[in-house]
Amino acid sequence: MKYFIIILIICVVCSASMALTGMIHSFNSGELTGKLFARAELKKWYSGASKMENFYCQTHGGAAKRPGSHYITETADSTVTSRLIGFDGADGEARILEFGEKTIRFYKE
Repeated sequence: MKYFIIILIICVVCSASMALTGMIHSFNSGELTGKLFARAELKKWYSGASKMENFYCQTHGGAAKRPGSHYITETADSTVTSRLIGFDGADGEARILEFGEKTIRFYKE
């Protein structure tokens, strides 16, 4: 009888720990900070992730891969460092500005 009770206690503890590490279906809380890792009593803990790299949280709870970048063209002078800056024009179209040495190039979708 004594061994049966010990085995029963071990099974209850194991099933409780598996419930904490189950599948998470909602990421409404986004990425949680390290200070919240041990705060399992909070509701936000069950709908958050420890790290979301290359994903973004959707408003209805899921997570989706973020879109990647596309190769457009080479820089004006590849021997010199260039800088890309995003720009939203007054007409609502997004543009990319490439600043090189004594050059500025404009890209639009």
